[in-house]
Formats: sequence, structure tokens, C-alpha cells
Amino acid sequence: MKYKRIVAVGDIHGDYNQLVSILRNAKLINKKNKWIGYDSILVQMGDLVDRGSDTKKVLDLMIDIREQAKRKGGKVNVILGNHETNIMQGYYLYTYICDLMEFGTLEDRKKAFSLNHKYGNFLRKEMEPVIIIDDILFTHGGLIKKYAELGIDNLNKKIHNILMETPYDFSLYDKGENSTEPIVSDLMMDDGPTWSRRYTSFKPDEEKEACDELSEVLKMTNTTRMVVGHTVQKDGLIKTKCDNKLVVVDIGITASYGSHFGYLEINRKNNEFWAIYNKTMNN
Repeated sequence: MKYKRIVAVGDIHGDYNQLVSILRNAKLINKKNKWIGYDSILVQMGDLVDRGSDTKKVLDLMIDIREQAKRKGGKVNVILGNHETNIMQGYYLYTYICDLMEFGTLEDRKKAFSLNHKYGNFLRKEMEPVIIIDDILFTHGGLIKKYAELGIDNLNKKIHNILMETPYDFSLYDKGENSTEPIVSDLMMDDGPTWSRRYTSFKPDEEKEACDELSEVLKMTNTTRMVVGHTVQKDGLIKTKCDNKLVVVDIGITASYGSHFGYLEINRKNNEFWAIYNKTMNN
């Protein structure tokens, strides 16, 4: 087995220092930010952007180590989050001014995230809405039944096609709720895989129905667990739901949510899951 472990890291939201600290602690990069995770798969759960001041540095690091991992062994997967789609919808409510200015002007930032430019290509082509590794499904918000029925490859292709065909400066808020633009469709919004909280924010009397649907989706995708981000666990702890079939890893890593430190580690041989919170002394 080439890869011995999977490291899943929750929503970063522009916090470069926290990202570096976690990746070093997990022994995925060294003090020079070079990839050393030769036997590891990194899955970053999306929402690299917004709410913080270092979006550009975060994206540069992820793009860099993704390419390093290809050359040096290991693998880096980056999940598409709802804040990445926000950027491609021209929505700036969660964008800090200092973060925007790292790109120069607003127009410079728009260009950077437009089609056929570095960050725009990364978001549209390299970030995946849903991935499966072994028997574990990873997605940012959650995969509900009606989209699982499309098949994972087809679902990812549909979302990528929408992102590739949508101009950067399109604003769903200018178009209104009744817009027929594909980027405002359900697939890209409330119950799509980047936005859904079907399995993480249900009311007590909705638990059985939600968990039953989760079980159906896992059966349909030939998986046994779903790992998600998106829904912040305000106490900074990784949580499980639905008899451990769902693992929620958004622990509020960014300073905007308390600078909680932690990540999920999975031993592929024994299928063992650990929540790691302690920083090593040589970090």
C-alpha cells in the first residue's frame, strides 16, 4: 500500500499561519514548507478563502505543495467549498479589505480568479466537489441522495462545467432569487455538496430521517463514512454523528473562529481514525 495514512484538515479561511502549523505538525511539510508526506494523502476540506487576511498565501501554498507531492510522493486533494463558489459569484461579504488588497485592486483580484488565470483555474479545475478514498467519501458540506444518484464522476463534471462556463463577475444577488443562471441552481447552492448541512444541523426530531438518508448515500457510493467541513464545531473538537458514519472536521481553525488547532488522521491499513489536537515540540 503506497499511502499509509490520510490527513483531513478543515476549513482554513485565509489563516496561513494556522495552515502551516497544522501541516508541519502532521509531518506533511518541513520548516521550509517543502512536502515531506511521502506516504500520506492530504485532504483539505475546502473554504481556503474569505474571513481571513492571507487568502493569496494560503492558495499559493496549497498549489505549491500539491505539485510537490506529485513529484516527491504523497498526494494532495483539495475539496471545493462554498466560499470558493462565493468568490466565483462575485460575492464579497466575507472578504476582508486587507485580504483583497493583497491582490492589488479589486479589478486585479477579479482577474486573478477569472477563467484561465492561476487562482481561477485552481478553483475551477483542481478543487473537487466530492472525492472517495478507499471507503470514505469527502465533501465540503454534505452529499444528499438526489445528487448521489447522479454518480460522483458525473456530479463533479457537472459542477466543473458550471464553473468553467460562468463569468467571474456574475453576482447572484444582482440577478435575484429567480435567476435561471446555473451557478444559482440548487446544485451550487443550499442543498448542493458545497453548501448542504443536511447531516450536520438537523433538529432532534429530524435525526433519524437525516441519518437514514446518509446511510442510503453511503450505500449508493459504496462507502462507509462521510467526512465534511463547513459546519463549525465551536468547541474546537472534531465530531461524529449518525453512529460514526459522519465525521465533521471544521473545528474553527481560523482566527475568526477561535484559532482552534486540530486535524483528522486516518490509518489506511487498519481504518483507524484519530482526532489530533496536540502540537509536537519540534513544530
